[in-house]
Amino acid sequence: MRKYETVLIWSASLSEAELKKETGRVQEIVTDGGGELTGFDDWGRRQLAYLINKESEGVYHFVHWKGSSEVKLAIDKMLRINDNCLRHLTLKDDRDTVRDSVDDSPAFDAGE
Repeated sequence: MRKYETVLIWSASLSEAELKKETGRVQEIVTDGGGELTGFDDWGRRQLAYLINKESEGVYHFVHWKGSSEVKLAIDKMLRINDNCLRHLTLKDDRDTVRDSVDDSPAFDAGE
């Protein structure tokens, strides 16, 4: 199984119950496909940089999950035809660990 991360922008006109239903559908696709939801972040309502479907605000969700490429295709298909999803992006997460800080040592010695 590969690790993926998906960013979702939902219509700001959705109620809390509708948002739970939509995110539940994403979770259901992952688990039905043999995958596992490993993280979920609600970034809340934010101003969009430009109008999408005549909307100026959206509700952002960030989802970490593990699954097969077939699960990714199923999620993409569902979100593409879903009118409540303004935008979505799914990327492979190839990182094994997250670095805490940047190494302060120079990469090369410039003048010596």
